[in-house]
Amino acid sequence: MFGRAPLEERIARRQAELGPRPAESGGQFDHPTAKYLFIGLLVVTVAAHVIGGVLFAVMG
Repeated sequence: MFGRAPLEERIARRQAELGPRPAESGGQFDHPTAKYLFIGLLVVTVAAHVIGGVLFAVMG
């Protein structure tokens, strides 16, 4: 459309120009922000469960 190649072709051409990227070692997360968000939510969840358990134990 408008003299441009389809999106799939432009993406394929750009990826071919970049070449293969070496895999980063030691991680499941591609983006550092995802890792920080995951760890933060994990900490909040564990803290909420511990605080809730203590409150329920104190209240009987």
